[in-house]
Amino acid sequence: MMTATASEPGNRPGGVPTQTTIAIERLRADIVSGRLRPNEKLRVQALAEHYGFAASALREALSRLVTDALVVAEDQRGFRVSPVSRDSLIELTDARVGIECLALRRAIEFGDVAWESTVIGAFHRLSRCTEMPDPGSGDMLQWSMCHQDFHHALIAACRSKWLLYFSNVLYQQSERYRMLATLTRPKRKRNVPKEHEGLMKAVIERDAERACTLMAAHFQETTRLLLEADDLDNIPEPKLKPGTRR
Repeated sequence: MMTATASEPGNRPGGVPTQTTIAIERLRADIVSGRLRPNEKLRVQALAEHYGFAASALREALSRLVTDALVVAEDQRGFRVSPVSRDSLIELTDARVGIECLALRRAIEFGDVAWESTVIGAFHRLSRCTEMPDPGSGDMLQWSMCHQDFHHALIAACRSKWLLYFSNVLYQQSERYRMLATLTRPKRKRNVPKEHEGLMKAVIERDAERACTLMAAHFQETTRLLLEADDLDNIPEPKLKPGTRR
């Protein structure tokens, strides 16, 4: 079960995704993964050639991603990948703790047995994935999908589209920081599976206070390690080569 994206672009009748929709997801994935670097200039024609999309579809996709704060639009200068900074990461983490804990409390209050089963299933799938594989590998993609699904499942019963929307926007931003740090530093020793297990158990036991405490600690530990790495000004060269289709 993959979560909905932060943007909800329209599809053609019959559920066939438009070229713009596909372009949004390709660009989003490459920004979050760090293939497109912070502050990198996003030239529409070069990207259109790289992805094989029409320039109009790329331009619309970039405009949509501005609303998710992944892209910055500059007057008369086009688009750039949004910058990163230590202060922004700290602010992002504070906002994420607030939004996620509010959503988590509501999910614990409103969630039914089917929701509990979804949480347990998402945790089981995540626990079967390779723990924090190497960046860019197929295992990393699988782990990232399972990780996102697990965190979405925890709050899926909150009965608020707005909380789910902002949670997803903040998740993508947090994942982007984590991936950028992973590209420049080796993995830190940390028992992430144990943290996820503790969260799952607290939620299933309907212990909102403990669940929120564990959630906040989970996010804050990630941020602490990223700030300790101090890699935000040492981002590697982009992996995408404009003009070469993926």
